[in-house]
Amino acid sequence: LGVHSQAGENMVVVKPVRGVASDDVHLCKDLSSVQQAFAKIHGSPVFGSPWEKHNKVLVQEFAIGQEFAIDMVCKNGEKKIAAIWIYDKRPANGAPFVYFATEVYDGEHNQILYDYLSRALDALDIRWGLTHSEVILTSNGPRLVEVNCRQHNMDFLPIVMASYGYNAFDMLLAAYLGDNAKEDLPSETANLRLDWDLLPCIPRRRMKGAMVHLSCFVTGKLREVNERALYEIQQMESVLDLEIYGHFLQVGNQLEKTIDIRTDCGWVQLVNPSGDRDSFERDFQRIVELMPTIFVVD
Repeated sequence: LGVHSQAGENMVVVKPVRGVASDDVHLCKDLSSVQQAFAKIHGSPVFGSPWEKHNKVLVQEFAIGQEFAIDMVCKNGEKKIAAIWIYDKRPANGAPFVYFATEVYDGEHNQILYDYLSRALDALDIRWGLTHSEVILTSNGPRLVEVNCRQHNMDFLPIVMASYGYNAFDMLLAAYLGDNAKEDLPSETANLRLDWDLLPCIPRRRMKGAMVHLSCFVTGKLREVNERALYEIQQMESVLDLEIYGHFLQVGNQLEKTIDIRTDCGWVQLVNPSGDRDSFERDFQRIVELMPTIFVVD
């Protein structure tokens, strides 16, 4: 999938210290825009919490390059990657970082990403459990965006099971419960558990897979849904599954343009059994073309 990075000097990213899904992430070009972003974030509610407020604001270097997400599992300091993802974020609807796709990555940067993130987790003294981290690979090397001690916040299981054959949750069980626990399980259950020692540090992709994030490009009361466009997507060779969120299917509901993941209108899971990159890319590009036509508003 395409690389869509904004080039520019003397820009910074201002965001909450505890953020999620690009919520309140601002690209700032001058001191005035930094002040405005700070005022919007500081004292606002923490996403998902009914009472906590943001009492700190983070200002980061605006790193120019391709952004990756790495899901990694640690077992007493030993680290193994569960999945590497490449982000396709683009300016859209007046917002700087709208997700278009999260694709399983397998390429020349695997080892660089593994080595860099391993050192980062060591520096943070993270020795056990599952992490979801983001790294931007710049012309001067990798730059850490964030480390989250949690799972990847999307329905990644169908994609990674097709792409790798196992997933982060199975790896987590193998890390915490260990091989000795197999002796206490029925044979049919023990055989389903992954052997940590046999897992590679960096997985190899056997199929192409991606989550396409569907964006809404209109504002207004929903008059109708373009069922023809959705049917065309369903029939594509690479499409495994799709969902349009319920709010976007009720005629008369007020729709707003997508500005981050929280305002997505749905998703499409792509998996290409043939490994044919041309058909995979063709399906993805056609979905992007159809996005602005899915909803008709007054």
